[in-house]
Amino acid sequence: MKPKNDPQTISDILLKDIGLNIDELTSAVDAGRKLRKVSPSFRFNMTKKEAFMRLLRSYQFEVQSRNCEFNLDQYMVDVLMNVAGHMVQETPKPGLLLCGLHGNGKTTMAKAILGMIRDLNYSGHFTFMGEYFTIDTRTIKATDICTLHKAEDYQSIRNLKQTSILVVDDLGEEPKEVLVYGTPIYPVREVLEARYDSLRFTILTSNLSPKDLPEHYGWRVVDRFREMFHQIPFKRTSYR
Repeated sequence: MKPKNDPQTISDILLKDIGLNIDELTSAVDAGRKLRKVSPSFRFNMTKKEAFMRLLRSYQFEVQSRNCEFNLDQYMVDVLMNVAGHMVQETPKPGLLLCGLHGNGKTTMAKAILGMIRDLNYSGHFTFMGEYFTIDTRTIKATDICTLHKAEDYQSIRNLKQTSILVVDDLGEEPKEVLVYGTPIYPVREVLEARYDSLRFTILTSNLSPKDLPEHYGWRVVDRFREMFHQIPFKRTSYR
C-alpha cells in the first residue's frame, strides 16, 4: 500500500478522475504528433547542405547586384549555416531575428532568404505545403509601419499582419509609440503580435542587441520574440 503522502502518477490521476489509462493517453499524444506533421511549419524541405548552397548563391547575388565584391570567409559560412540549419528543421520557429551593428549584412541576408524563397516557389518546391501556405512576400521598414498607422491605412496594416512572409527592416529605429488623435498606439508591436498569434513567418533585422529589446518593446513582447524567433547575431564590424 502506498503511503498517503506519496505523489500520484499521471496514470493514477487519470484513471481515478476520468477513467483514461496511460496507453490511451500515449495514443492521443502520438496522434497529435502525426497531425503536426500534416500541418507543417514553413521550412525548406531539403538537406542542410542543399539549403546552405542555395542560400550562399542567393546571398552572393545580393552582394554582387550592388557592385560589391563578395568574399566568403569562415564568419559568413557560420552565419549561412546557422540560417540553413534552422530552416531545414521539421518544425522551425516561425521567424528569424537578425541582430547586430550597422552595416554588417543583416538586410542583405534577409533579402537573400526572400530571394531563395521566391526561386524555390517558382520551381514548385513548396507544393508539399501549398495547402497551408500562399507564398507571398513583403519587406517594410519599421518606421514605415508607423507611417501607415498615422495615415490610418488600415488595409495596408491588415495586409502586413496577414501576408505569409514578412521582413521588417531596422526594428527599433521607429518611435516606441505613435499618437493618433491623442491616443498612444504601438504599431510595430501590434503587427508582430498578430503574426505571433497566427505563426506567420517573419524576419526581423535590428541594430538593437537582444538585451536592448525589452526597453523598447517591454518584457511581454520580448518573451514572445524568444518563442517565435530564432536569433542570429551578426558580430562583424560594418562593411561600409
